[in-house]
Amino acid sequence: MTDLGIASERMTTARGAAFATPSQLVVKMRNRSRMAALAFLLSTLGSAFVAAILAPSTGYELWLVVAAIGCTLVVEFFTIPAYERTRSLRPARHLVVSGSIVILALTVTEVIRPATGRVSILLILTAAALSAGAVLFRYFIAAPRSTLLVGDRAGVGHFIAQWSERSDIVMRGICLVGDDDGPADSQLGGIPVVGRLGDVTAAADALAVDEVVVAPGPSLSAYDVRRLNWALDHSLVELTVATEIHGAMPRRVQPRMLGRRLMLSVRPPRRPALALWLKGVIDWAGAVALIVLLSPVFVAAAMAIKLTSPGPVLFRQTRTGLCGRPFAMIKFRTMVVDAEDQLSELMRLNEGSGPLFKLRDDPRVTRVGRFLRKTSLDELPQLFNVVRGEMSLIGPRPGLPQEVDTYDDWIRHRLQVRPGMTGLWQVSGRSSLSWQDSVRLDIDYVDNWTLRSDLAIAARTARAVIKGDGAH
Repeated sequence: MTDLGIASERMTTARGAAFATPSQLVVKMRNRSRMAALAFLLSTLGSAFVAAILAPSTGYELWLVVAAIGCTLVVEFFTIPAYERTRSLRPARHLVVSGSIVILALTVTEVIRPATGRVSILLILTAAALSAGAVLFRYFIAAPRSTLLVGDRAGVGHFIAQWSERSDIVMRGICLVGDDDGPADSQLGGIPVVGRLGDVTAAADALAVDEVVVAPGPSLSAYDVRRLNWALDHSLVELTVATEIHGAMPRRVQPRMLGRRLMLSVRPPRRPALALWLKGVIDWAGAVALIVLLSPVFVAAAMAIKLTSPGPVLFRQTRTGLCGRPFAMIKFRTMVVDAEDQLSELMRLNEGSGPLFKLRDDPRVTRVGRFLRKTSLDELPQLFNVVRGEMSLIGPRPGLPQEVDTYDDWIRHRLQVRPGMTGLWQVSGRSSLSWQDSVRLDIDYVDNWTLRSDLAIAARTARAVIKGDGAH
């Protein structure tokens, strides 16, 4: 029996409770492949449905376009790794780019009529939209991503500290590297230790994880990572290696070779003027639309506040906006009228770190206010701040003036954009975040902002509000 087989048998006996059935990994990947195949089939059928409606008036050449779409999706299915099939936007992107180029070329060379070209583009966009929609739909219903951590105590400890509060990542186990002479730990940070470097392949299969995450360190050489890559080459598990580059999104990082070493070139953050203008337009139009759409909710919340506690319906508080300019932020009142006067008495119970005051069971919060906070409805009046140009729908958390006075040059970087009603801080834990994590997320947002990232945050916000994640 090989060392890996001995390790697998030893782990199964000693830590059987921590492991899933070995066949679960295969079952999981088969289910994902079936979901991807179903999504691609529906995308092709969607384009076929449109072709069936328009073919009599446009031409039966459209069925060749449908066949080409189906063939393209079949090729994409078999060329994408199994663990990426249900979460990759590559098929939709390839359909749009390649299909548009081909149709444009055929139209320019007069192989097909312009009318047929326009309808062909419609078929391609229909299939691409259905394919991308399936990926987005899975995002809302997908289970958390399961991982197996590999590295020394320090490297693995960083993962645990950063991911322990995240609901979208589950750490199934740890394969420790180094510390061969030290005592064997059964757990590290609450995560079971399931083996050493030689046990990674067996552990990944037994735990049915989605991903093996490696933390490089002095005990883990480049050759160890390469051997691990070979070992997982024919498995259904994705291998990822962490880097020490923090706060840069993948679009700003370009891999390149220098000599025989793989290097990562990090591009500086840029915010194009046109994209910023579009963000402003989207903010204003979106805020106006939401105010009109949610006007019954505004009325209901205002009546509930007025009937259950004395005082005004709205609460105004000075916050710091773009470039440090103060503004009056509006919220539905969720506390008693003299809440600010009671703050000094409650400071000794502060559960927050840094300049923020946090108290999970704050006695100043009213009964209606607790519901409004849990559902995030208390923040709806901030839509008027967005209309006035003081805030954005998505951006960093607006800081208090006394909080901003304590900022150093590093933290003041978050004031380069308008504060938002929601942002990375809200969808990543919100009230359960530490002060340091909140600042880090805000700075990451400022450095890596794109319109696409705003759309992703908006989708995650909807998910967080529905689940009530991190709100109290």
